[in-house]
Amino acid sequence: MWTEKMKKPGEKMTETPPAGTPEAPRPSDRRILRIIKHRAFVAVLLFLVSFSVFVPSLDNGLVWDDLRFVQSWGPKLRYAELGFETLFHSRPEEVRTAKYFRPMFFTSLVLDSRMWGSSPFGYHLTNVVMHSVSTVLLYFLILLLFKEFKRGPGESVAFLSGMLFALYPLHVESVSFISARGDLHAGMFLLLSLIFYILSNSRIFFIVFAGFFFYLSFLSKEVAFSFPLIILGLDLISGRLFNRANIVKYAVIGSLVLFYAYFRWGSLENTLTILDAGEFDETDGSPGAWKVITTFLGAYLFYAQKLLFPYDLNHFIASIPIGGAPQIIISLLLIAAVTAGFIVSIRKKEKVTAFSLLWIFTTLGPAVLIAIYPLALTKFAERFLYVPSAGYCLLLGYWIVRGGSLIGREWAGLAAGGLLCVSFLIVTVKGQEVWRDEITLWEAAVSKTPDRITPRVNYGEALRKAGRVDEAIQQHTAALGPEIKATNRGRGIAAGALALDYIEKGDYGSAEKYLNAAREYDTGQEGEYNFYMGYMSLKQNNISAARGYLERAVEVKHRNPKALYMLGLVYSIQARQQRSYDLLMLSTRSLEDAVAYEAGFIEARVLLARVYLALGEREKAGEQAEVLLRIASDPRVHEEAQSILRTVNSDR
Repeated sequence: MWTEKMKKPGEKMTETPPAGTPEAPRPSDRRILRIIKHRAFVAVLLFLVSFSVFVPSLDNGLVWDDLRFVQSWGPKLRYAELGFETLFHSRPEEVRTAKYFRPMFFTSLVLDSRMWGSSPFGYHLTNVVMHSVSTVLLYFLILLLFKEFKRGPGESVAFLSGMLFALYPLHVESVSFISARGDLHAGMFLLLSLIFYILSNSRIFFIVFAGFFFYLSFLSKEVAFSFPLIILGLDLISGRLFNRANIVKYAVIGSLVLFYAYFRWGSLENTLTILDAGEFDETDGSPGAWKVITTFLGAYLFYAQKLLFPYDLNHFIASIPIGGAPQIIISLLLIAAVTAGFIVSIRKKEKVTAFSLLWIFTTLGPAVLIAIYPLALTKFAERFLYVPSAGYCLLLGYWIVRGGSLIGREWAGLAAGGLLCVSFLIVTVKGQEVWRDEITLWEAAVSKTPDRITPRVNYGEALRKAGRVDEAIQQHTAALGPEIKATNRGRGIAAGALALDYIEKGDYGSAEKYLNAAREYDTGQEGEYNFYMGYMSLKQNNISAARGYLERAVEVKHRNPKALYMLGLVYSIQARQQRSYDLLMLSTRSLEDAVAYEAGFIEARVLLARVYLALGEREKAGEQAEVLLRIASDPRVHEEAQSILRTVNSDR
C-alpha cells in the first residue's frame, strides 16, 4: 500500500516539478544565468544590440515609395495639423471607402518631418528605435507569458528569443524601408496590447490600456485583426477562457473591432466583393474557388519556408510557386502538423509551444489574404513577416533553451543560440547594403527577378537620374524584350521610360518613336504622351507646339501638376513675348491649379510668384514667397523667395 513519505525533523519539503520543467542549473551554468537574471540590464542590452545591428541603415538614402512619402509629401507633412481626427477621422465617408487607412504611419512621418526636415537619417532613426523598442517589449511579454503559464521565471528563453528577434534577417526590409514602418507600428502596439491584456488578469483596469494600444494597431496595419484570435487562444491555453472577468475584457476588445468595422465598412465591403471584380490576377481574371485554395496553401507554405530559413533575402518577390501538386501536398501536411502540434502541446501542457504556433499562424493570416486578393500592388513581401516572426523567435528560443535543459547543459543551448544569432547578424548587416540607394535596390531586384518588368524599369529610372543614361537605355530596352513577363500597361510604362532616356540624350526622333509605342501598348498613356511631347517641344524651343501638346495633356487629365506647371510656363513665355495680359492670366490659373493639386511643388510656386509680380499682384506674390521660405530646403529657392519679398516690400 502506498504511503506518504513523512517529513523528518529539520527536513524541507520539496515540490515535485511539473512535467517538462527544466532541471535546476548546474554550477557550470550559473555564471551565464546570473547575468540573464538581471532583467533591467538585459532589457538595455537587447535595445542596444537591436539598435547597433541596424546602425548601417542610418546612412541609407530614400528608395522606392520613400521618395514619394518623404520628398513629395515633405511640405504637406511639415505643416499638417495633428489632433483628435488622427484617431477619429473627420471625413468618415472617405475613410470607409479607402483601400488603406493607416493614420499612425502618416502621423509618424509628420513628426519626423518637423524634427528632421527631408533628411533620410531621422526617418531611418525612427524605424531603428521602433524595432529596438519592440525587441524589449517582446522580452517582457515572454517573461509575463512564463508567469501566466506557470513555467518558472523564463529569463533564458526571454533573453535568447529577444536576441533572435533583434537580429532576425527578415526584419531588414521592415527596418531599412521607411515606407514599411506600418509593420513596425503594428508589431509594437500589438506587443503592448498583449502585455496589458495579460496584466489585466490581475488588475482589470489594465484592459483599458490593452484596448487603447489595440486600437492604435488597427490604425497602423490590418494585421491587428489577428489580435482577438490571439487573446482567445491565450485564454484557452492558460485555462482562463471561461473566467467571468473575461466578459468585460472581451466586451472592450469586441467593441473596438465593431467600431473599426463600422468605420471602414465601405472598404471592407469592397474587399468582400473583390472576387467579382475580374482583377484578381493580371492574366487569369477572376480566381474561382480552386485558385483561392491553392493560393492560400501556397502562400502559407512560402511564408513558413521564409520563417524557417531567413537567409535568402529578396525585397522584390514577384511571384511564388502556386498550384503545383508538390506545393499543395506539402502545405496540407504542414498545416496538419501545426494543428496537431498545437493540440498535442495543449494536452501535454507545453503552453509556450502552443502559444507560439498560435501567434505565428494567426498573424500570417493577413499576409496570406493579400496574396489571395488584389488589395495591394505588392502581393508578397518579407516585411509582412515582421509580426509573425515574434512568435517564431519565441518558439525557436524556447526549444533551444529547452534542449539544453533536457541534456542537463543549459549553457549548450545558449551556445547553440549564440551561433544562430551570429549567423543572423551576418545576413542582417549585409542585407542593409541593398537599401543604400535606388541603384543598389533595383540592381539587386533585377538580379533576383531578371524576367520581371518592374525592377528593370525602376533600375533604368535610377540610372537615368544618376546620369548613366546609356545604361538606363539598356535596362528599358531589355524591359521590352519578349522574355519579360508584363502586361500591355507595363510595356507602355517601359516604352515611356525609354522615351525619357532619349529625351535626356537629345535624341528626339527616338523619343517620339517610343512615346508612340507607349500609346499603342496602353491607350491610357495618351495624357503622358502629350505631356512629354510638349516637354520635348519646349526643350526644342518650339513654344507653339509645346502649348498645343500641353493643353491636350491637361484636357485628358486635368489633375496633372507637372503638365499644369509646364503649361503655365509656356503661357508666361508667350505673354512676355507678346506682352499679353490675357496670357499672364492663363498662366496664373494653370499655376494656381498646379499648386492646389500639389502643395509642395516648389518650381510652380516660384513661377507663380513671378507671374503675380508681372500682374502687379504684390500681396499674392509675397504670400507665395513666404510659403517657399517655410517649405523649401534648397538655399537657392530661399534666395529667390527673399528676392521676391524685397521687390514686394520696395514697392510699398
